[in-house]
Amino acid sequence: MSQPRPTDSAPRPTRRWVWHELLRHALVPLLVLEVALLGCYLVLHWLVSGQQDSTRSELVNTQLEQLTHYEAEHISLLADDWRSDARQLARSTLRHMDTPVTARQREQELKRHMSASDGTLYVAEDDGGAGSYYSSLVPSYLQDHDKVVRLSAMDAQMSDMLATQPELRQIWFSGYDGYFRMLPWTDTRNIFTPGVDLTSYGFYYLADDRNNPSRGAVITPPYQDPVGSGWLVSTLMPVHRGDFLEGVVGIDVTLDALVERLENAELPWGAYLILVSDDVVMAMPSVGEQDFGPQPDPEVVPMPLLHDRFLDTAHDVENSPAMAHLLRSISDEAQGVRSVSLLAGERLVGWQSVPGTDWRLLAVVDAQQVSSGIDIWNERFNQLGYVMLVGLILFFFTLLVVMRWRAEAMAATLSESLARLSDMALRIGRGQPVVRERFQLQELDQAGEALREAAQRRDQIELERAEGARHVEMVMAASGDATWRYDFDQDDLYLHENFFLMLGLPVRASMHLADLDAMTHPEDLVGLLEARWRVMHGESWAEARDVRYRHARGHWVWVQIRGQITRRDHEGRPQRATGLALDIQRHKQSLKLLEAARDSATEASQSKSRFFSSFSHEIRTPLNAIMGFTDLLCEEADLTREQRRYVDEASHAAAQLSALIEDVLQMSSLEAGDLPLDCQPLSVGQKLIRLAGQYQPRLESANLTLSLSLEGASLWLNADQRRLDQILGNLMGNAIKYNREGGWIRLAIGQEHNASGVEMGWVEITDGGFGFDSAQAVQLFQPFSRLGREDSGIEGTGLGLALSRELARRMGGDITARGELGEGASFRVWLPLADVSAHERVVQAAWSADKVLPVPCRWLVISTRAQDRLRLEVIGSHVANLEIIIASSAAQALRLVRDVSPCLVIFGDVPDMNVAALFAEIQRMPRELPLWAVRLGERDASETAGGLPEAFFDSGESPPCMADIERWMTHLMVNFQRACNTDQ
Repeated sequence: MSQPRPTDSAPRPTRRWVWHELLRHALVPLLVLEVALLGCYLVLHWLVSGQQDSTRSELVNTQLEQLTHYEAEHISLLADDWRSDARQLARSTLRHMDTPVTARQREQELKRHMSASDGTLYVAEDDGGAGSYYSSLVPSYLQDHDKVVRLSAMDAQMSDMLATQPELRQIWFSGYDGYFRMLPWTDTRNIFTPGVDLTSYGFYYLADDRNNPSRGAVITPPYQDPVGSGWLVSTLMPVHRGDFLEGVVGIDVTLDALVERLENAELPWGAYLILVSDDVVMAMPSVGEQDFGPQPDPEVVPMPLLHDRFLDTAHDVENSPAMAHLLRSISDEAQGVRSVSLLAGERLVGWQSVPGTDWRLLAVVDAQQVSSGIDIWNERFNQLGYVMLVGLILFFFTLLVVMRWRAEAMAATLSESLARLSDMALRIGRGQPVVRERFQLQELDQAGEALREAAQRRDQIELERAEGARHVEMVMAASGDATWRYDFDQDDLYLHENFFLMLGLPVRASMHLADLDAMTHPEDLVGLLEARWRVMHGESWAEARDVRYRHARGHWVWVQIRGQITRRDHEGRPQRATGLALDIQRHKQSLKLLEAARDSATEASQSKSRFFSSFSHEIRTPLNAIMGFTDLLCEEADLTREQRRYVDEASHAAAQLSALIEDVLQMSSLEAGDLPLDCQPLSVGQKLIRLAGQYQPRLESANLTLSLSLEGASLWLNADQRRLDQILGNLMGNAIKYNREGGWIRLAIGQEHNASGVEMGWVEITDGGFGFDSAQAVQLFQPFSRLGREDSGIEGTGLGLALSRELARRMGGDITARGELGEGASFRVWLPLADVSAHERVVQAAWSADKVLPVPCRWLVISTRAQDRLRLEVIGSHVANLEIIIASSAAQALRLVRDVSPCLVIFGDVPDMNVAALFAEIQRMPRELPLWAVRLGERDASETAGGLPEAFFDSGESPPCMADIERWMTHLMVNFQRACNTDQ
């Protein structure tokens, strides 16, 4: 119902307004609509009667097309649900594979498994959990049991999916390393043969990048279930970690489930549906046998899965001649309707391709039954028209009487309720008590309750105001402090009587501001006038100044003056100011006592640091849980926009808190001396080049220009690599955050004598941003100091610079800064020089100029010998397009091979694994190009007796000589380019 609009004429009574609005907005539009509908019906009836014979066939075909289209969309949505479930299962799988496991979880899950003598790990009995199988193709000592435990967390999700979706037969995961997990439990020990390669059969190949470059969910052709569950279709989803295919998750659906869905479909005209794929009848209800003849059930024979054997897909299951003829006749058309003679007579067949699949849905209906149904429909349509005409007239007149009666009742209710509300509002305005009244309408009853609460709040405010005034007066009298108020227009300063008592002056009502300034100490007057000017001109919201006033007896009294502007005119000129005058004479005397307590406070601060270090460790456990659960919530697909915003805010706040705790923990560890450092020679030039590439996306996003000045590119510093990355990351992040739009950043390196006269190397990061002045420089490296930019909206904790300087000093260096407000800032990291002259002389003696490789290459060095690593890093600094990557253990080497894909692996001293076995594991990892290897130093007995694989094309001394390096580069370039040409 619309609201009465205000007019200049006399207001109308509520009863007339309600009836008028009902008539205008309900009855008249309803009458017009009904007449229009009746007219449309009569015209339509005339058109249908005249064109019935000519349009019957077109109408039936259209309806049949719409029927097949709707049902095909329904099946497409079902397939989309399978894909969505597979994608969700893949994401959960990847998340569970990265989740740490506890000892209890490991013990509980591995207790279900048995290890066979051939090295197979499997679950032998159905204990209600998932089936699990680890192929003996992977040696038992290399089987990732932690992954088995992690993936056990998927059982609950898979069980929920099976329970909520009856058509699902089974859900499984197959890993690249031969691990297979399935729910419901299946006797995998009898299905899989020992040493079977699970990636070489089934439809695993459909998930790799060659067959599935989009990495989306795919649906397989129908195939025979090897465990005897019938014919299935599977939905596969690859599980990628970066570009590496960890495995495949699958959801199996039996063709019997599709047949049941088709039989349960409620269709007009006695129609039924058939689902086909190419020449295969995937699902057909039993009623279809009257038109196509009996369809033999496909033979299902349980069979073990042999090595390198693909599952059989379904073929044409001996379709009847009628079905074969029908499928051939519609093979070239995606959709349509056609009249076909079948075994039981003439039939209309409509077909539609199922979106997102290679399936087609057929709808078969008896053409004679459709025609008879249309005749019956026409007769009923005529009868319905007469009933509608009579019913419409009766309905409208009945509605008119009822609406008139209801309008009178509504008007009476509204008028009485509004009158009572108006009376309550008048009583509130007059300060009279208000009694709670009840109303029939919920909104009016809520308005009455709101008016009653407003009256109570009014009474409470009046009491609080009177109590507050009394309280302020009591506080002023007890404390000896005073309030003041200044009227700019009248130049009247109103002071509480305590102010006059404070200065030993006679009490008076007001005084001029100039008289008060005359009593001010000359040294304090200038600062007081400046603060007053800033407040008056809006540069400061409020000011507090410590001022000395002359006492009537001649001595000076310390008073703190606080004030702010409380009223301005429309042009911004101040009209009134208020504030406090606090007696701080005793406070000033106490400052000397506070200075004596400063040493005690220092000791307390050190105790605080030790406490906070312990506290930070304790708070990280619940914080990690918060971050983990917020990450899980972020992956939920059914969150509303409001809920997702709340989850994103919580995740962002938890990440900021985690960063703050990490910084504070490191600062506390540094203060307590508990942060270990591993300082080794580092090539700074190569590090800055990688740093520039790492921050390039942020620089482009912030519209900043980065330049490098690497004249000393061969500079080597002695530093902890991780902590140096942390220092440079903090300085680079500050240069980006505190820069301006279109600004610049410059990175430079060099060496010179520091302020103490010691020759050191330095890395300098300079920007053209906001900068800082000399007065702020003393606060620059103080913890939690952000130079007044705490409320600027720029993220930060104020610990980065303080932590970076402390780390640099612990590594034997320092950080210095210089800047100018509005012109930018420059930070220089000083670190001790590293002596790599022996290795530099070897390289310079062999090469007169730096080398350039025609294509980028990565060499992985696996060795615990420092001389091997340092020699190769020096060589890498003199070869363009060559990147040297260091690993000190077999586990670290396997991770790096997966992440960076090197072309050459250099084996030095590898203490924790046999070199041949480690290289065999590296070769098992998927890669696009071949991998070569060399061996440094002496070989152990196993390598001497058994030999090394053919990929070890050479060996060298430790550390490698330049002749070996040149021979390796020549060999790699020839074979690398040959491999690239072969791949193309």
